[in-house]
Amino acid sequence: MKPNRREFIKISGLGLGGLALAGAGTKWAQASILDSGIPDPLKATRTPTYCEVCFWKCAGWAYTHEDGSLWKLEGHADDPHCNGRLCPRGTGGVGMY
Repeated sequence: MKPNRREFIKISGLGLGGLALAGAGTKWAQASILDSGIPDPLKATRTPTYCEVCFWKCAGWAYTHEDGSLWKLEGHADDPHCNGRLCPRGTGGVGMY
């Protein structure tokens, strides 16, 4: 089926209308996230550490919020054991503390 000019204009209009509606909701979403009390990940402090979950003791980075709570664990790129990624046990270390 080859679309004619009228169908092309209809489809283009619907697509642009959908994009306009999607863009209108982003300000509301940003405002609700900022008002939710969740700490801003951009203000996290990165501290070098190592994982103590298993015997490999992989080097990594610990990201903490301003209040000192642990947000994320990430492997160190220069560590030969983890090559920048932690195993599932190491990544789950956030739930341990």
